[in-house]
Amino acid sequence: MAFPLQSNAIIGIESMLTIGQLIQIGRLNKKLSQEDVADKLEVSKNYISLVENDRKDPSINFLKSVSNFLGIPLILLMWEKIDMPNGKTASERKIASQLEKMLEEAERLFSDKTFGKKK
Repeated sequence: MAFPLQSNAIIGIESMLTIGQLIQIGRLNKKLSQEDVADKLEVSKNYISLVENDRKDPSINFLKSVSNFLGIPLILLMWEKIDMPNGKTASERKIASQLEKMLEEAERLFSDKTFGKKK
């Protein structure tokens, strides 16, 4: 599952990014190699490659670490793992709405930081 990154205001299209692609963008934005990230997070370079290529499903703990290290909002990385309420009750609809707003804000912040603010 992928989600849209709101970089469309910057690059003119809506992109669907996976967890691996987000990690790769965050890493490249900081001019780090896979080995740099692996060393900092105490995993193998091969593990980073597998995650970036969507061939390995990372743990929540790994996502927390990579979020802190690369400055990627955790909700963006965890979005694929969140079970959204189906919206049958008012409470479920409220939670779903709040999660959507959080995701939109996280996308905007990450996009601004990664691609630069639109003037």
